[in-house]
Amino acid sequence: MTPDIINRLKKIVGNNDVLTSKISMEMYAYDSSPFIFQPGAVVFPESTEEVAEIMRLGNETGIKVVPRGAGTCLSGGAVTPDRGIILVLTKMDKILDIDVINETALVETGVINLNLTKAVESMGYMFAPDPASLKVATIGGNVAECAGGIKGVKYGVTKEHVLGMEVVLPTGEIVQLGGFPNPADNRPNLAGIFNGSEGTFGIITKILVKLTKKPEAVRTMAAIFDSLDKAGEVVSAIISKGIIPTTLEIMDKASLRAVDDFLNLGFPKDAEALLLIEVDGYAVEVDEQIDTIAGICREMGASSYKKAENEAERENLWKARRSGNGALGRIKPAYMVQDATVPRSKLPEMFRKVTELGQKYNIIIAQIAHAGDGNLHPHLMYDPKDEAEHHRAEEASAEIFKAALDMEGCLTGEHGIGLEKLPYMELAFSKDDLEFKAKMKKILDPNSILNPGKVIKAG
Repeated sequence: MTPDIINRLKKIVGNNDVLTSKISMEMYAYDSSPFIFQPGAVVFPESTEEVAEIMRLGNETGIKVVPRGAGTCLSGGAVTPDRGIILVLTKMDKILDIDVINETALVETGVINLNLTKAVESMGYMFAPDPASLKVATIGGNVAECAGGIKGVKYGVTKEHVLGMEVVLPTGEIVQLGGFPNPADNRPNLAGIFNGSEGTFGIITKILVKLTKKPEAVRTMAAIFDSLDKAGEVVSAIISKGIIPTTLEIMDKASLRAVDDFLNLGFPKDAEALLLIEVDGYAVEVDEQIDTIAGICREMGASSYKKAENEAERENLWKARRSGNGALGRIKPAYMVQDATVPRSKLPEMFRKVTELGQKYNIIIAQIAHAGDGNLHPHLMYDPKDEAEHHRAEEASAEIFKAALDMEGCLTGEHGIGLEKLPYMELAFSKDDLEFKAKMKKILDPNSILNPGKVIKAG
């Protein structure tokens, strides 16, 4: 990055909001994926107008710009292979308006997911999207990746909760889309183009989100199974009864043992799978639903099942699920987390396939899944200093993607394509589909400066 460019960036955001030394930029050289690339500069804008000025500078000079929230992206979407500008949006973290009457909130892109729910819970509301990283992930990042999460089976993924947005286009124009800044606005309803676009079409700076009324009652239970197959079959059986739980999460033996060794929660040592189930709604209906689910688990061979009798027991079950990623870090120094997604009916088959691949490539694969969505999160464990093991993990990942497509699934349920899954796009989409995406990118970003080489091949 030339001194002239650095000086121009400092004029836009101030001296303290531009990093250029290697050591200060080190933590922005990677996200939560295995990809590492040193940025040319790291910049922290605090307003939409500053973002627009930076984009105009990038468009004028050809410097690449990569938007970034908390850096929890698991597919390499928040790194810059071109030594470009990492545009960190975490200082744009204001909740601008909460409108209980219309059940909306207007937020800046850097608002942390959990902070919004905390801000509205005393009013009887929540922000329903619930990714595992909700304590740190930003809402702008949730929208860019179209994050799913633990409550996705009932409440849907992030795009179902976005009513409108403000976007800075790659050429520096500021546009407002959908119901923005309030749901009564009649603006072009093009917000859907930017949901899940992974920061390649524009930079989302403000978002109008839908708030959801907190349920009157919540019931939680866990069932233990002697096989992953049985746990997967129970998921489909529950939904076939017309019950749509808030949560249907599966943890396999490897992940369960890692969590129990870490937290000493007392799970059976011989358990092959845990199914965590939660329902919410009116008390009269959830009590009946949880009893019905308990009956299904019993009839379909659960080794044991237990309803949480109080909030402390419920929190322990959730602590187990939310500690999975951290606990697995004790087994190997690194892991790849995939999110291939298959139809619910294919879950048992996909669980078996992933297990076979772990054996084939001689690596530990711990399986956690948002099972109600068919969204698997196999964690492929490896030592980055062991090049052969790292390579085997990558080979196994490739086979996981291909297996999901063979089962009429998709490459990603919520982590995005980024850099990681780019080589498999031609397996998932037709040539015409990919050309259409490339044309959209060219229209919005004629000089290909915004997060290039992610989702859509450069060129």
